[in-house]
Amino acid sequence: MSKIVLFGMSPLPFENDKKAYGTGIRTWQFLMPLLKNNHDVCLISYAIPSAYNEGFKTVLNRSNLYEGMQFLNHILSPKDFEDIDLISGLVVDFSPDVIAGATFYPSYAASETIQLLKGKMDIPFWADLFGHVMAEGQARAFIDDSDECLFHYWNKEYSIIRNADIFSCVSGRQAYATVGELGAAGRLNRKTSGYEFTRVIPIGIPDEDYVHEKQVFRGKGNIAEDDFVVLWTGGFNTWTDVDTLFEGLTMAMKSNPKIKFVSTGGEIPEQDMITYPHFVELVNQSSFKENFLLMGWIKGNDVPNYYFEADIGINIDKDIYEVKLGSKSRILDWMRAGLPVISSNVCELTEIMQREKIGYTFKPHDAAGLSGKLVELSGKREELLMTARKAREYANDNFSFSGTVKPFINWIFHPSFAPDRNTEKMIFFEKEEALNNCNKIIKNQINMIKEKDARIKELENIASKNPLRKIYGYLKVLNRKMRKNN
Repeated sequence: MSKIVLFGMSPLPFENDKKAYGTGIRTWQFLMPLLKNNHDVCLISYAIPSAYNEGFKTVLNRSNLYEGMQFLNHILSPKDFEDIDLISGLVVDFSPDVIAGATFYPSYAASETIQLLKGKMDIPFWADLFGHVMAEGQARAFIDDSDECLFHYWNKEYSIIRNADIFSCVSGRQAYATVGELGAAGRLNRKTSGYEFTRVIPIGIPDEDYVHEKQVFRGKGNIAEDDFVVLWTGGFNTWTDVDTLFEGLTMAMKSNPKIKFVSTGGEIPEQDMITYPHFVELVNQSSFKENFLLMGWIKGNDVPNYYFEADIGINIDKDIYEVKLGSKSRILDWMRAGLPVISSNVCELTEIMQREKIGYTFKPHDAAGLSGKLVELSGKREELLMTARKAREYANDNFSFSGTVKPFINWIFHPSFAPDRNTEKMIFFEKEEALNNCNKIIKNQINMIKEKDARIKELENIASKNPLRKIYGYLKVLNRKMRKNN
């Protein structure tokens, strides 16, 4: 079996810290099949600040045990995760056969480590991109009303794109977007012709079933036993269309006051502190405020209880590139629990939902369409249960951890370098820069010649015996000097 260093995000789903994020679930998606295949794994993970108590300190050499499967876990504070010398030392100590990164930021840390160790250790590197980060940057730039974040995203993405031997993406759409970035980075070259850089590893679900452990909201407070409960779980990120969500819900509540909305989750301090507070403000100003139950962030192992008490889970996205190229882990979570799903139809997963008739979709930004669907479905509970059963079977057959990660596991057994590893990978930008410099020089020379010709003309006028030409020449010189001083 292989020795593998996996860079990832913490907390993992079973660790039950304050918040459960999709990046931690994705890390677990890569880690669990490795353990089940008896590989020796060292996990170097970034401790997401908002998921841990303030002042969290790095934990090194923690021996994690999950259902008899053991792995070495280094949980690093944000400051230590940026210390590539520290990380490189952990990698050297473990002496792996393979390095892999699960999600964007861990893949960046892995890429920087690979570069630092170049010449000392030559290790095949798999980078999981888990969504198209430049599209994510665009979404954040819109929310922040500033493009300053784009350099941060591209600088890290470029490092990954330049150094990884193979890449995994969450959708076929993202795989093609990644190929475009590889071309921009000079990696679609003569050596890599015919080489498959990308593999699609969709978001997956663990094999274990959820269990309803306790009653959390049904029949309590403003949520009656016979209410039709629309559930949201997880972060309200830059892609969340809260305006359409609020408008669609309140329109539906006017038609059927038994429709209630329950949410867990909220703002994401590391990413988006605007979208959720805006939604809360809309709710607080609404005449239907009593129909909303906003729980905020709750412990990860409490969330599945909400799945079992709701009637339908809702996902709502803006029609933007981040969503079009990505996927939705919360949708698969609901399917796994047997909860019916309704979503705006933007990403590849919602296209599958619509095609396979395993969920309900509406057009993005269409509040009236959302409202109509909710009112209609609130009277079709038996149909919802049948759809949910079908969705659960489809998800188990097509999105299990063990099934989705097969391309990665197969590669682990026979890891290899990209054909252009340890070769210069570049589009010859110096030629383009030289050409631009030549153009600048030529343009400057043309301007110099024009200025010289103008001055010669001025002198000819001054030297002329014609008094009018002399006066005109002096005036031209005076005018030029005045413009220069201004």
